[in-house]
Amino acid sequence: MSSDTRHAEPVEPEVADPETLEKYDRESRVRHALPRRVMQFVVAVCVMLALFHLYTSFSGPLVDVVQRSIHLYTLLGLTFVIYPWAMRGSRERVAIGDAILAVAAFAIGIYMVFAADRVIASAGRINTLDMVVGLAALALVVDGARRVTGWGLPGLAVLFLAYGFYAKLSFYPQLNGDIVLATTRQIVSHLVYITEGLLGTAIAVSASYIILFILFGAFLVKSGLGRLFNDLALALAGPSKGGPAKVAVVASGFLGSINGSAIANVVTTGAFTIPLMKRTGYKANFAGAVEAAASVGGQILPPIMGAAAFIMAEVLGVPYTQIMLAGIIPALLFYLGILFQVHLRASRNGLQGIPRAQLTPLKTVLLERGHLLLPMVVLLWLIFDGRAPFFAAFWSVAATVLICGTRRVVVGLTLVLVALVFEPQIWALVDGRPLPGLPTDRLWLFAIIAVPVAINAIRTRMGLQSEVMDIAECRDAMTEGVRNSIPVAIACAAVGIVVGIATLTGIALDAADAVVNLGQAIPSEMLRLLVTLALTMGASIVLGMGLPSIPCYIITSTMAAPILLQLPLFRELAGSGDTAIFVAHMFVFYFGIFANLTPPVALAAYAGAGISGGSPNATGVQAMKLAIAGFVVPYMFVFAHSMLMIDATWLNVATVAATGIVGVLLLAVAVEGYLRRELSAVWRVLALAGALALIYPGWLSDGFGAAVAVALFAMGSAGSGRSGTLSMARG
Repeated sequence: MSSDTRHAEPVEPEVADPETLEKYDRESRVRHALPRRVMQFVVAVCVMLALFHLYTSFSGPLVDVVQRSIHLYTLLGLTFVIYPWAMRGSRERVAIGDAILAVAAFAIGIYMVFAADRVIASAGRINTLDMVVGLAALALVVDGARRVTGWGLPGLAVLFLAYGFYAKLSFYPQLNGDIVLATTRQIVSHLVYITEGLLGTAIAVSASYIILFILFGAFLVKSGLGRLFNDLALALAGPSKGGPAKVAVVASGFLGSINGSAIANVVTTGAFTIPLMKRTGYKANFAGAVEAAASVGGQILPPIMGAAAFIMAEVLGVPYTQIMLAGIIPALLFYLGILFQVHLRASRNGLQGIPRAQLTPLKTVLLERGHLLLPMVVLLWLIFDGRAPFFAAFWSVAATVLICGTRRVVVGLTLVLVALVFEPQIWALVDGRPLPGLPTDRLWLFAIIAVPVAINAIRTRMGLQSEVMDIAECRDAMTEGVRNSIPVAIACAAVGIVVGIATLTGIALDAADAVVNLGQAIPSEMLRLLVTLALTMGASIVLGMGLPSIPCYIITSTMAAPILLQLPLFRELAGSGDTAIFVAHMFVFYFGIFANLTPPVALAAYAGAGISGGSPNATGVQAMKLAIAGFVVPYMFVFAHSMLMIDATWLNVATVAATGIVGVLLLAVAVEGYLRRELSAVWRVLALAGALALIYPGWLSDGFGAAVAVALFAMGSAGSGRSGTLSMARG
């Protein structure tokens, strides 16, 4: 162990370096030093929008068009205040043009609220003023997406918009002004005024689920949960062989699941873990890659997976609990694959862990901050109890504030929550109606109020307070949460243009038919399936390089998933139509997320390299190697959907999990070329073959993979005392 390891520093609260974030994350290039009055306006709007969403999450949302319009156009207005016109634009003031665009966005939102009933009553028919307002809304969304995400998504939206006009106008042999005007009204009505385009499924999920979970994450960060995760990771993994890298994997996985941004997670957690890994003896490229791979994996780690997971649940019409359960084994295999490689690299290089004397004991960590896990328990309890995710998120936020708030905050919030629980009775008293009974399921809500309050009081009396949230910190958490919701909402609105045109013109089905017809030239059904899966993987990764995960998932699930569903072998492997649809969507969901690790646009890996001082491309390649299980697991659940815990017995699930663990271990051995000693190329190829055999379900393939694993471990055990590279003859 390097002597420098003795000077392991204590974990500090995560603070993202703005310069590093802005360099690699387009969404972080915001105006930081706004004038005081403008900043007060932004904070006021953010707090009001946060309170609006928190209230409607408990009492129930408004009419779809109204709820989504308030959400979208408020955040769109904030976009023009916070995000400059160009990358080199002023960060200290809001230009007059941006102020006009912000006012226009807010005004469109107000217009949509008042026009909603009329447009709904007329079955989507709009007048000339509606058309002008709709065109302005489309233009503002495209420009907002350009500011937030870059040119990729808005360029795609404009391309689809142009195709929509072409597809509709091409039906007419001759064009005139009336035809163009009627076509424009049809497209604008479809994209702006009904729940198909800007206000479609994506923005619906953003307005009901995603913003609440982002707010929950912001409150968790303020409560000190991030520091708890770091301390837990250090206590659990720090002393083991190669401990600092394992700390990075565990801490980044947990934090990545609540902060929603792989790049931001790399910059925050990596600021501590990457230097610690380098001091232990890991090379710069490897250290940056470990942090990047683990941070990206947070997007697939239950219970709070990436924002696209909520959209998947809405699109498929399944409970979010099904998405969570389906993600458990794939996420486990992904992180085990990274940990196996980290351990093998540490064993080869003789890298030790951090001495226990320099670490905070696990008991002390849990005593100081273990209570912060209670909001996560509340979240899981309510979701698995069948409550709506937005309802669970509301009470999880409440539990977070109650368990670490100041006395004034706790008393005030308790009174508000009790009033909300008794809201039907209060309104009955006001209206002079008979008092309704209190449902049993509402009585349980008092436990969510009482338990955190009691824990807070006991800890205060015992002098065990750590981070304490006052009114100002609650305000800051709401502001931060709403600001973090802007990129998600704008991306959802922009991708709504793409999806809206696809549904209006039928281009998705046409594309699926064309690809399937081309695939008929491949004689073997298995080869046809593998080629289609590989093409779908490539499309998801390429789209994910230029688009955020949400539009990437929506576009690939709209365009590519139908192609998979038309393959007879794919449907046969799934066993039922609903399972086939679920597996297809999970497949494109995973690869869209892993694009953050795939050169030449591996932004998470580049952020890791920026901190470690390594080569960006070399770090990206190393991150892909570490995350290789993530690129293989989707193929595993195509051939064995039991991995997703759907239509399967517990025996099937356990079998798939066991073979999957052995498979990712063999993958790690093949990539690292080490198992107690160096392996020759022949043994590495054999390990890879065994890993791939375990992907395909069946006793014969599983038996071959198991035999390879036994042979490798037996050979490693027999030769662990000898040095040199093993050849096949020595094996």
